[in-house]
Amino acid sequence: MKKNAIISFCLIILLLIVSIFSYFNYIIFKTNDIRTIWLKDLEHKEFNLSKEDYIEDFNFAYNTLKEHYPFFEVNKKLYGIDWLANKEKYEAYIAESKNDADFFTRMNYVLAELHNWHTHLMPTELGIDYYISYKYYPIFWWRHDIAKMYEKDNVRRRYNINNETVKRYVNANIKRDDEVNKTYSKNLMTENIIKDKLAYIRIKSLIGGQYINQDKDIIINYLNEIKDYPFLIIDIRGNGGGDSGYWQNFLLPKIVDKKYETKNYLFIKLGKLYEKIFRQERFDNDVKTFLDNSSFSDDVKKILSNFDGYTTWNMSVEPSEDSIHFKGKIYLLVDNGVYSSAEMLASFCKETKLATLVGSRTSGDGIGFDPMQVDLPNTAFVMRFSNVMGVTESGSINELDQTVPDIIVQESEEDKTGYLEKQRIIKVVMRDAGLSK
Repeated sequence: MKKNAIISFCLIILLLIVSIFSYFNYIIFKTNDIRTIWLKDLEHKEFNLSKEDYIEDFNFAYNTLKEHYPFFEVNKKLYGIDWLANKEKYEAYIAESKNDADFFTRMNYVLAELHNWHTHLMPTELGIDYYISYKYYPIFWWRHDIAKMYEKDNVRRRYNINNETVKRYVNANIKRDDEVNKTYSKNLMTENIIKDKLAYIRIKSLIGGQYINQDKDIIINYLNEIKDYPFLIIDIRGNGGGDSGYWQNFLLPKIVDKKYETKNYLFIKLGKLYEKIFRQERFDNDVKTFLDNSSFSDDVKKILSNFDGYTTWNMSVEPSEDSIHFKGKIYLLVDNGVYSSAEMLASFCKETKLATLVGSRTSGDGIGFDPMQVDLPNTAFVMRFSNVMGVTESGSINELDQTVPDIIVQESEEDKTGYLEKQRIIKVVMRDAGLSK
């Protein structure tokens, strides 16, 4: 009897441990259903800020970037601007802010001197979009902390985030999903430039999430139509990025006939904001040993030696079950409008030789994580900025070198319009493919 009681007690303890573990596992790893978001009511308050408040916010932004931002040396090399050395000039300019809107404009002018499209103050109309996007992430993850930032009282006031606007956002997206499923895609274009020989796909933006559904059927049907063509053009000129999953998990796996892979390296500064990123993304702090053992150039090593941690990021694409296993030659058209996730696609194709790149140099900052976001203490505007330095396997700093095409074609805006076969870049591709003189 005593033995049975001990066994029963042990089973109860075991079940209790399992239950507690399961509960905490659920709490930590669960994602959030945006339809269940509930926010406390806020009383209306005016900001009523002074010149000193604006100066304090500038200094907060300045010190945050000084501690965390990765591209100061790149900005010096490319544009001759020592941003950190201009503090007094920037501070005097910000001190002239007449109101919050003027401060917003002036701060973005100052941040624009970093020449990085990911670094700016967030427009008020985009706040709720970012809030809900990051709310999806598991609550323990560093990206979810960005959503929690948007739940601060003054940030909510600044970006008009409340139960009513969240509900409108959710309903608008449900309605948009229904419309997307009924209409053609405005995001892409397909055309047979030369029937049975040269196929063409143009992608304006790397749309993600549910929005990609509007492109899927069109692309899948078109790829099946041209799978035996000897040449395929993928045109991403002017594509400023979006969701890298568009090309990494959908587009290229539907096309390729074998696995392509490369390594990227990410370098980070260990500021207070990055403690969780450093741990969760598995950064190693022995940068010196890594650089000593690398084949990077001395110039690259000098820049990277100022960082506190690095991690290796393996990227690969392999055929999906429904891939057309394209055997022909792929051309990727690029220009200086290619940025962020689209830049990541260009870099991947260049490093793996998956495609021949044609056009002009891209704009960089495509190798890395989502930009960091922080709220300024007085205005409650959110500042977004790049957080890591991305380096290719071949040792190229992506923000510094961008991606240089295999075949250089300098175009005017007029060259990018009109009939495809009359565009300069298309003529170059046709000559390279042996389809014209």
